[in-house]
Formats: sequence, structure tokens, C-alpha cells
Amino acid sequence: MALRFKATGESKNLPHAEEARSAVSKHAVDLSRRDAIALFGAAALAGLLPRAARAEPFAGMLGSAADGAGGFRVGALDGGLGEEPGAPLPMRVHALVPRPDGREAVAVGRRPSDVAFMLDGRGAAMLSSFRASAGRRFSGHGAFADRGATFLSAEIDAETGEGFVVIRDVAAGYATRGEHPSAGVGPHEIIPIGRRLAVANGAKEPKSDPGVAALGRTKARSNLALLDAATGDVVHVAEAEAGMESLSLRHLVATPDGAVIVGAQDTAKGAHDTPLVARLDGGQLRWFDPGYEAAARFGGYVGQLSIDASGRYLAASGPIGGVVGVFDLKSEELLGIIPAQDCCAVAADGTTGGFVAATGLGEVIRIASHEGGAAAVERRSSRLRWDNHLASLA
Repeated sequence: MALRFKATGESKNLPHAEEARSAVSKHAVDLSRRDAIALFGAAALAGLLPRAARAEPFAGMLGSAADGAGGFRVGALDGGLGEEPGAPLPMRVHALVPRPDGREAVAVGRRPSDVAFMLDGRGAAMLSSFRASAGRRFSGHGAFADRGATFLSAEIDAETGEGFVVIRDVAAGYATRGEHPSAGVGPHEIIPIGRRLAVANGAKEPKSDPGVAALGRTKARSNLALLDAATGDVVHVAEAEAGMESLSLRHLVATPDGAVIVGAQDTAKGAHDTPLVARLDGGQLRWFDPGYEAAARFGGYVGQLSIDASGRYLAASGPIGGVVGVFDLKSEELLGIIPAQDCCAVAADGTTGGFVAATGLGEVIRIASHEGGAAAVERRSSRLRWDNHLASLA
């Protein structure tokens, strides 16, 4: 259950449960591939990990959060998972995007917002802000390109739902320099991959008030589009196939060799047991199928994807199901499911198999994984209520 709090006189949520329409039971038992891991739990897993895979200090993380007084702010963690001061924000934001050189970060407004905020590199101070193009709304995501010289914002036409990748000049205060159609409706996350851009065009929205009315009534099928980064030409579009039309493709991550992984949200009513994570393979989506029971644990919603430092392990949060799952990208098998109530934010911590998750209930969790399984190896309380996304600092 998401916490409720007061902000500027209104009752607010960090509502990961709002992102889907059906409640699911939240189990409190880790799922593991091997009986030894189930028997010995997190302590055994930590002991089995090679030295390089154990948690070591990392640069830190930024995320969207709320404080105990109900105010919105940047959540910041240092390398030891201690909280650092984060800038207060005038509204709820979605994703924090650090610039590659560490000098700035962008907090992107949450749909239907048309405002994004520029921050210093540690998220401690707000520097300025910029707005979406006229008649557009931010999707909540963006990405730096060209070694940080360019910022790409995913924007949605407020009337039609059509998507655009807007190209912004960082040195010019994030002024618009051009744009490409996103090749779909309701783009959510975008990531640059070499000379291409990957766009998850989510299309439909499950919420009764999606912020952009067109997304509540569209019949368009969600897709993953690859665009030429320079020209905007459509290289390929992979749609959710027949029988999976209810899926909204939303979150993306790229492997070190350039493969694209996408996470989905099931907008259908009723039981949610459809696979939610796929790899783009030969122009088609190849779904990772963990089995009926495990798939149902995610509650029909993958909220964030992250790949570890080795490029082998993938973490996928399931905020409605109250879990974080870890997949082995070599075998595409689900290694383990870690209970994490109201957890959407997860990011790699810079080690082999290592991740950090942060929850809307005020818990920060360190996760370890290897080919034998995955488990929480550290849990600590936080003064913040963490929202949708975490981002690792370079």
C-alpha cells in the first residue's frame, strides 16, 4: 500500500499501486533457482559471491522522493547507502537523469507536467527549469546523448497522444534544436544506443485519469521503435504481438553489446500473469517467461529495469506485486524474487550482480545476485518515501 502524505494542502500519494488497477497478494518468501539458496538465504548468497561481486562503495544515486512532511524532493544516496541532502522540488517528478560528466542532472516532470528541472550533479540544488514544447507534455523520461551535449526529452501531444523525441541543446539552457516523431503514441522512456534511439511507445494508459486524455481512449498498439539518431528515420518497429495487445511497453535498458530490453505494464483487467520483460531479437520481441506463478508475482507491472556492471544480470521491479526480480541475461531465466513492498526504483550499484532498490515505504535494499540466485543482503530504513526511479551516478 502506498503512503499518503500532505503537500501544498492536498492529499498526495507515491502511488505505485495507482499505476495498475488490480491488487495482488504480496508474498514474503524469496524465490530462488536452487535449494541451497532457499535454505541458507541472503547470508549464504553473500558468502558464495566472488569478491568482485560483493558490494563496495559506489558514487551514489539520485531518485524522486517525498519527505516526512509531504514535500517533494530529490532523494540522494551516497556510496554507503546513506542519505545526502537533496533539493526540494515544487512538484512530483518522475525520473532523474544524471549528465555523463556529473556536472548536472535533470528531473523530468511527471505526466501531465510540462516542466523539467536542472539540478547540480549531486541533486542538492535546483539551478533552473525548462518546459516541454508548446502543446506537449513530458512523459517523465529523458536521456543525455553526444557525451552530455544533447538532452533528449520524450514528449506527448496533449490532444492526439502522438509522440516526439525532442532534441535539446544543453549549453543553450536546454533550448530545442529539433525533433523526431517517436513512431508511436504515448512514448514513455527513450535511450540512445550508438547511432540509434530506442523508444518505448506505451500507447494506452491503465489509469482512469492518464493526464493526456488521448492515452485513455487510444486503440493504438504499443511498440518498441528504433530510430536513426541523426535523421529520425524509422529503422524498425516491434509491436506487442497478437494476444498481448493489453501490454503497454514502457521501460528500457540496453545491454553492453547494444541489445534492447523492454519492460511492460499490463492494462487488462483481471489476473496479471503475462510475461513482462522482453528482448528485441531479430526485429521481434522475445519474452522472458518465468512461468505462471512467478509472472503473477509482478502484479502486471514492471516499473524499472537495470543491468548490473557485468552486463549479465537484469533487475526488474514489480511495484504492484511488491517484488524485485533478477534475471540472468545469459540464460534468460529468473534467478530470484526479492520481497520489496511498494518498490519501483531499482538501479545497479556498480558491482557484478549488485543492485539497490528503494521503496515507497521508506526502505533501501541492497541486492546481490549470481548464477545461483538473488537475495537481499542489506536492508535499512530511510527518512524518504522513494518514488518511481533511481539513477546511478558515474
